[in-house]
Amino acid sequence: MNQRWIKATYYRGGTSKGVFFQKKDLPTENEKELSKIFLKVIGSPDLNGRQLNGMGGGVSSVSKCVIISPSEREDADVDYNFIQLAVDKPIAEWNNNCGNLSGAVGPYSVQEGIIKPKEGENIVRIYQVNTDKIIHSTFKVKDGKPEIDGDYSIAGVTGNNSKVRLDYLEPGGSGTGKLLPTGNTVDEIEIKDFGKIKVSIVDAATPLIYIFAEDLGLNGTETPDELDANIDKMDIIQRIRRKCSVLTGISDSENNAPMNTPRIGIVTSPKDYKSLDQSNIKQDQQDITVRMFSMGKTHKAIMGTAGVNVGVAAAIQGTIPNNIKRKNSNPLELRVGNPSGVMVAGAIVEKKDNQFYAKTAIMYRTFRPLMRGEVLV
Repeated sequence: MNQRWIKATYYRGGTSKGVFFQKKDLPTENEKELSKIFLKVIGSPDLNGRQLNGMGGGVSSVSKCVIISPSEREDADVDYNFIQLAVDKPIAEWNNNCGNLSGAVGPYSVQEGIIKPKEGENIVRIYQVNTDKIIHSTFKVKDGKPEIDGDYSIAGVTGNNSKVRLDYLEPGGSGTGKLLPTGNTVDEIEIKDFGKIKVSIVDAATPLIYIFAEDLGLNGTETPDELDANIDKMDIIQRIRRKCSVLTGISDSENNAPMNTPRIGIVTSPKDYKSLDQSNIKQDQQDITVRMFSMGKTHKAIMGTAGVNVGVAAAIQGTIPNNIKRKNSNPLELRVGNPSGVMVAGAIVEKKDNQFYAKTAIMYRTFRPLMRGEVLV
């Protein structure tokens, strides 16, 4: 068996971790061959769900790989390709973005010498290959390197770090080509053995389906473990997701729906709950309460692109998130309650020719390089 060591860096971005590669260091550009390599790197598939034989950690938020290279585009400095690896299946999906790891892309590009920075505040223009979108990453540089320490904290990550601002330019239609893939702010669909249910499908940074938690007989404040243990509700949620995959044209059948897209979440009006660290999250600290699902499991925080999407969806009049959010909330600083606490997202949404248009979406993340070296394949 041939073995090979490949240069890599392990990064935390937001509430995710992933193995970062420079395109020039990879032995091939073939997607199928790279998928096999990344599955080995992460330790998938693992029926035990622990990924002990790789760099993954048993949940979707740390089962990820990233490819970075200098960009040839005039509007970008680097190209960023994201790969989501399933934990228990030999699946590598190249069809979406990770908004959390997006927060590490700019600093990584400076740290590894791909970008020559200036002292102080820098803006790195990122071309997100999977979604064909541009993201501007703004962060501080000191002595030629990204500032890691700071006074900014995000829900789900212990301690403070330097803030990264992410501006998603024209994020609408990243997966389907349309901000509202069905043309409607609300659709009613029929689910076998359940009945009719209303959904809002919004494609901003990622295609995402919203369900009013109470329509499923849920409170919207359940913990990830409680939701994952509720097999009947999880089955309904995934059946809704697969049905909407066909409805939006992402797949030609429910059986062929990808695991990673469209994403799906339940939302409710702000409610009191306990976060995973047992902090009391009060309803007046939030503008909307959400629980998101990734790769068939409940996310312990909120996917970064889902955070971007919530900000946009809540700003579109008539959607489920817009209808249930706090009415006096600031669209540029929407407070999103999730299992790990509260995150802030924002968006500027306009209406042109009777159509909604997402001009920009804003999210704040932190990052930290964890290790640099080589991975064995």
